[in-house]
Amino acid sequence: MNGYLAAAVAALIWAAYPVATRAAVTGAFAPQDLVALRFGISALLFVPYLAMQWRHIRRVDWFRGVPLTLFHGAGMAGLAIAGMQLAPANHAAALGPGASPAWVALLGFVVFAHRPSPRAVAGALLCLAGVLLLTFWSAAERSLSVLAGDAMFLGASALAAMYVLQLRRWGIGAMQGAAIVSLYSALLVFPCYLCLPETLARVTPAELLWQVLWQGVLIGCIAVIALNHAIARLGAGRSSALVATVPVLTAALGLLFLGEAPTAAEMSALLAISAGVSIGAASRPAGLPLGARLQSAPPAGSRVPDSAP
Repeated sequence: MNGYLAAAVAALIWAAYPVATRAAVTGAFAPQDLVALRFGISALLFVPYLAMQWRHIRRVDWFRGVPLTLFHGAGMAGLAIAGMQLAPANHAAALGPGASPAWVALLGFVVFAHRPSPRAVAGALLCLAGVLLLTFWSAAERSLSVLAGDAMFLGASALAAMYVLQLRRWGIGAMQGAAIVSLYSALLVFPCYLCLPETLARVTPAELLWQVLWQGVLIGCIAVIALNHAIARLGAGRSSALVATVPVLTAALGLLFLGEAPTAAEMSALLAISAGVSIGAASRPAGLPLGARLQSAPPAGSRVPDSAP
């Protein structure tokens, strides 16, 4: 598959995912249903990969999968899906993958003493301006429940940023990290899910299959594979630049399928965040400790972009 096509597939899945999930959690599904579907199905899909790569995965990486599961597994997904019950889909895209580069720059500097490039700082500041505009507008014009949803999206994107930073620090490939996180999340989620009241009984088979496709197959597996292929062909910078299109694409899809028309303030915030992601993606990747020198590039496909769904 062409690298640009693979990156476009990943970006389109990330853009459409909040719309499909928002429709589900405002309809027949409870958030815990979608979390269970996301990791149950994706874990099954990644089992063949883990079986083939078992001997090549370091023992320490299995232990490191525990905090990664909090960052980008059940912790992040639970916050994002719960937030979609409360706030529009375009807020989920803007404050989730859209805000992640700003979190990467901030947390990388504060927690790991990483030195961001000037372009990464400029992009993060633009993202921050868009985030502040969107959250202040939510506080002034929307209900407190929307503001609570926005806070959940920001929390989810902060966890996703920590996931990106730790993958880089530990040298874990994106595919390997996704596979381990999916397996651990399924082992964590399903015992808890079985103790909750049954809610899938009211869901039609067609709705269930649709969410199996979105939660487990597309966002849980296909988007990861497509992004890895794009990174191998194009590099992390050009691949992650397509993430800049996600907030605007989600707004268009939310209007088309959910009737969620963004206001002028929301569109201004979305455009600022998209511009910030685009500028930041063109910069030298953050992740170097202060005073460290740039080393040779890792093998193709092992890099992780600054944004995560």
